[in-house]
Amino acid sequence: MPSTLKIAHLTPAVFSQDSYLGGGERYVYNICGAIRLASKEKGFSVNQTIISFGKQAMCFKHGDTPVVILQNISPVLGMVNTVSDGLWDVLGRFDIIHIHQSLTIFGAYCVAIAKSMDLPIVTTDLGGGHEETMLLGKGLELSDGVLSISKYAHSLISSNFKGISRVVIGPIDTDFFSPDCQVKKVKNQVLCVNRILPHKGIDRIIEALPDELSLIVVGQIYNKKYYDLLLRMAKGKNITFISDADDAKLINLYQTSSLFIQASTHVDCYGKKVLKPELMGLTTLEAMSCGLPVIVSDAGSLPELITSGKIGRIFSNKSDLELIFDDYLAGNWPSADQVSLSRDTSTEKYSYISVGNQIYDLYLEVMQTKQTDFVV
Repeated sequence: MPSTLKIAHLTPAVFSQDSYLGGGERYVYNICGAIRLASKEKGFSVNQTIISFGKQAMCFKHGDTPVVILQNISPVLGMVNTVSDGLWDVLGRFDIIHIHQSLTIFGAYCVAIAKSMDLPIVTTDLGGGHEETMLLGKGLELSDGVLSISKYAHSLISSNFKGISRVVIGPIDTDFFSPDCQVKKVKNQVLCVNRILPHKGIDRIIEALPDELSLIVVGQIYNKKYYDLLLRMAKGKNITFISDADDAKLINLYQTSSLFIQASTHVDCYGKKVLKPELMGLTTLEAMSCGLPVIVSDAGSLPELITSGKIGRIFSNKSDLELIFDDYLAGNWPSADQVSLSRDTSTEKYSYISVGNQIYDLYLEVMQTKQTDFVV
């Protein structure tokens, strides 16, 4: 029997009132679920803990995964700038350390401590930060392995790390995010699930939206000025904003909508340039898993998700998007087999079991390269 693989997932923020409620946090929870499922298939034992920093120390469970919050002692404001001297006391019992949001002050601090303890380290950039200590300062080279969530994400750090690396898109819970033939579709209802921030490009959707389509935008408001702009643009159109959707509401919207769109941009409506508008596009993957045809912009990693024109379309500008909407309304797209193709792609490439197996193999390669005592 193999020994129990003890994994620490380090992340600067967890689900709480103090945290980001975005894809970065959901990714860490998804990873835990994926590795847990892969362990059952491969027949190994796994023990995972999520470690984060907050205003006060506490412990709780997210499903089957323990979450340990250490007290943040950083004088620098910001959720990705957290540090804790309590980290020294908890890392020693783990076989491998996976640091999420690695290109941050949090990431630099965690890498330094884990390296000083000679623990195997895997790092992942989820889009939070561009810390020069980790890049030009060569902090990323302290990693024993890098897991990138898209080819685009990997391209941003490939010159800063030459060691073991993998590109793995996902995971998503394809059992939860699935079509429901018992639920009636709302004709011509377009769904967008994104935080309300300028670089998410929601204004571009509203600008191109024809009168024949309705739009539901689901996401918390992170920029009030931008939200007010969207409200002004939405006047006279059939557009609804939902800022408090729970999981049950979200899955219902995925299952009842007719079309999904993610319109992130490298240059927002205020002229600001954005290096990382979308490193993976988690909500697009969720929509595909629910059988929805998807439209994505050409920003960041989003084009990587469209492996076939039958399951998705890509736009660059307003004219492109208007033509895609016209094709949809004319019945020229999607094809009749789109739902099955979207589901097959999701379960084959992005499911817990597929992604969990790939990450487990990366962990083993890293540990074997460091010649750890873990028994395979």
